[in-house]
Amino acid sequence: MKHTVQTATSLSLSALLALLSSLPSIAQLPAVRTPGATPTPNRPRVPPPPLPGSSLPPSGNSGSVTQEAAYTLGSGDRIALEIFGVPEFSREYQVLVDGTLNLPIIRSVSIQGLTLEQAANVITRRYEPFINVPVVTVTLMVARPLNIGLAGEVTRPGSYKINPTREGGGVKFPTLMEMLQLAQGVTSAGDMRNVQIRRPRRGGPEQVTTVDLQDFLETGNLRQDVTIRDGDTIFVPTARALNTQEVRQRASANFSADITKPIGVVIVGEVNRPGPYTVFASDVRSSNQQTELSFVSIDQQQGAVVGLPTITRALKIAGGITTEADIRRVQIRRRVRGGNEQTIMVNLWDLLQKGDATQDILLQEGDSVIIPTAATVDLAEVSQVANSSFSPNAISINIVGEVIRPGALQVRPSTSLHQALLTAGSFNQLRAKKDKVELLRLNPNGTVSRRTIEVDFAQGLNPNNNPTLRNNDVILVARSGYTRVADNINRFVQPIAGAVTGISAVSGVFTGFQTTINAFQNLFLGGDFERRNQLRQLREQRQDRQEQREDRLLERELERQDRLQQAEDRRLQLEDRRLQLEDRQRQIDLENRRIQIEEQQLLLQNQQQQMQPQQIQPTTP
Repeated sequence: MKHTVQTATSLSLSALLALLSSLPSIAQLPAVRTPGATPTPNRPRVPPPPLPGSSLPPSGNSGSVTQEAAYTLGSGDRIALEIFGVPEFSREYQVLVDGTLNLPIIRSVSIQGLTLEQAANVITRRYEPFINVPVVTVTLMVARPLNIGLAGEVTRPGSYKINPTREGGGVKFPTLMEMLQLAQGVTSAGDMRNVQIRRPRRGGPEQVTTVDLQDFLETGNLRQDVTIRDGDTIFVPTARALNTQEVRQRASANFSADITKPIGVVIVGEVNRPGPYTVFASDVRSSNQQTELSFVSIDQQQGAVVGLPTITRALKIAGGITTEADIRRVQIRRRVRGGNEQTIMVNLWDLLQKGDATQDILLQEGDSVIIPTAATVDLAEVSQVANSSFSPNAISINIVGEVIRPGALQVRPSTSLHQALLTAGSFNQLRAKKDKVELLRLNPNGTVSRRTIEVDFAQGLNPNNNPTLRNNDVILVARSGYTRVADNINRFVQPIAGAVTGISAVSGVFTGFQTTINAFQNLFLGGDFERRNQLRQLREQRQDRQEQREDRLLERELERQDRLQQAEDRRLQLEDRRLQLEDRQRQIDLENRRIQIEEQQLLLQNQQQQMQPQQIQPTTP
């Protein structure tokens, strides 16, 4: 960028002669006064060309984007000074730290805060006593490093030092959007319609200009991309009201905050796994054990953001909402710049019913998501919410006892008690107690609630007979009375049957041993075989009688065990009856006590009523 300013003074010939005669001492300066340095009379002044790029108003305390303001010189700039006809003084100069130039003859000249045209005029006036009709040209060769401040709703506020670059033979200065990119973008809480550029002015108040970057996103108006100068401060204020549609629109802009950067959020309330989470940019994975929120980054080929860190995705990785969550009053608490807290209300029910995508708000670093508890739960809405993307994919329950397939099950969040029993294969028809089951539930305070529910598969979804299950619920299916008695008998009989089996085995061993001895005697020892046969028959008869006695003893023992079991069952029934009578007696005693207390209270009231007239009766003088 090159700016040339030429200043010429038109004088008539008589005026020129008068001027030369009035300055005889200047004629003694041959390096300065040159016959060929006399300018052409009536030479027009050439105005500086306008700077490219968008602009700020040249004056005033505030304004909108109008025309480009001229570049102002300062410490560190390198300029080329050319005085027509005086090549000895024409060369490059460095602006000193105090904003001055050290020039021949006139020495120090302050140009701090002056434009190129103003600087040329000042130098011209200083050389007029020494040079006849000086024609001064000032050109910016190397611009000084720019000190620019960024504050407000940007990812990395602070002071930045930028070196302007040379491009196309000129100097290129950074623009507003380039500076926002350098500060890693505007956060989702920033007000893009009221971005302020504050520029100091020499000898006056600072100039404040408001830029509407949202207009650039909607219309592509490059006039909003203002050129930034040394000493400018860019301030992005916090939006008073969050416009979720605009936030989504600018999420893919290159001057917006990087959505692929990990952010930390806190999710509490009616979710299955409350706590802090870290958001990363990758494919979404959802389960009740997940501790990291992941989302898809910008799709470079499609040119659109296909996975943003929204509140529904955050709820997903927190295990999903519970059945008692109030999705109409979800809160997002956001700490904005300046230490203030901003509360954003979200109605996810409108998202499900009306398709209002603006309710799926983008989260940012440090947000806290609060899911309140609903005062009343509408069972008609439970199934709709359970099928949403911010509900868990599945919940874990346990069914123990007399069902076909007991154990842990993964079921849908809206699963009812009846559906869970059918998923486990329903009741064991021979052993289960089919009229009632018990539901065990872990409460948030660490206690366990236990409910007895009457099972009726004809009942629909209701809190009494067919409630909706929660994560980690346990269903207990008890044994029937007949099954319990049979199991107790089997427990007593099993040891005796084992003993009898052992005795029979030992007896068989001895019988086989005796048979072997007899065969040995017959083959090798000889003898009275008939007598031996008789004796063997007697022994076998004795053995048969012994086995019959043992069988009778076993039968009597079994009968005795049956009588004992029946007596035990009878005793248990009597004990249950006794406990019922005791409970009934306690209830009667409590009722009698209550009646006595009421009678005493009535008696006391009567006494007070009788004593009251005597207390308020006036005394006779």
